Amino acid sequence: MGTSLHFSGKRVYQDLRVSGPKTSVMVSNSLVTRIGLRWRIHAVIAAAMFAVLYKQWLTTPVLQHVSIGRWRLLAVVVAAACGGVLSLLRLSTLALSCGAMVGLLLGGTWAAWTAPNDVTISVCHAFASHLESFWREVLTLTFATTLTAYLCAHFAKRRVNVR
Repeated sequence: MGTSLHFSGKRVYQDLRVSGPKTSVMVSNSLVTRIGLRWRIHAVIAAAMFAVLYKQWLTTPVLQHVSIGRWRLLAVVVAAACGGVLSLLRLSTLALSCGAMVGLLLGGTWAAWTAPNDVTISVCHAFASHLESFWREVLTLTFATTLTAYLCAHFAKRRVNVR
């Protein structure tokens, strides 16, 4: 039938008839579940970081001192730096990209929702208002983050393989 083995606290079952005596199949606490949970945690970390930074970028009154072009360039540089740092901290590029997109959308909605208005607006209207005005910035910053994260991950793997 099957043999029960214990390996680092996890139960592994071995079916001698189907998979042979040397192949083990993990039943509980599967690798897929742990990778999915890790991916979600990485995406939430990236989303929280980008939401806070993007909200600050939208609400800081710096445009009195610099042009809009330079302010956008600063946002791209910061997004790229965040993507590179989080990639070097071994966050997956896909989780980082999705987290950055969600974070930028949440941060923009947060900024639009908490902005002083004469009439209170709902979260849905704040989301629509932000997306209507800043969809190009959201895509540009997500692209900068994703590209930098991909390149940093690529060069980090290449450097490890060279040694």
